Amino acid sequence: MALTVRQTTSNTTPDPAQGGNAVTGATNTGHASTTTTQGGVGTASKTCLWTGFAAAPSGTITSVTLKVDWIQNGSLSDGGVSTSNRLVIGYSINGGGAWLTLRDVTQIESSSSGTSSVALSTSQNLTQVRVRDSLEASSGVGESATITVTISGIRIEVVTVDASGRAVVAVM
Repeated sequence: MALTVRQTTSNTTPDPAQGGNAVTGATNTGHASTTTTQGGVGTASKTCLWTGFAAAPSGTITSVTLKVDWIQNGSLSDGGVSTSNRLVIGYSINGGGAWLTLRDVTQIESSSSGTSSVALSTSQNLTQVRVRDSLEASSGVGESATITVTISGIRIEVVTVDASGRAVVAVM
């Protein structure tokens, strides 16, 4: 068995389809710590889109897994009565024609981190996979909401064996 890692090669911030403002320090595999704050009535958001995964490696594919590492923290001045914050990490397997949810969490008031992952079909065209995120803070009169998120390590891990059953190792 061999593990090949595919990473995105392009990012766009803000994501044209979601709007909002740009994230901080976008790279092809994530973004730096980005804070979205809303004080008073309204909603603020920041978004990013990642594209450009390379095609799957040769050999017999035994598994394909999309993974995204994240760190999140937030605060709600009234504990969430008239405030909210939200992190959504989405992915598309058809070039952005439809979106699925990898992570969707609201009312964040403490720090946590982790890796969100989803198994993809072994026949998935990796060049059609897209990843995006959205950080949103909403607040009412006299209140405030904040969310801070770091995204890193956006990748697709492909496990393969070659025609002879030997392991092939590549990281790209």
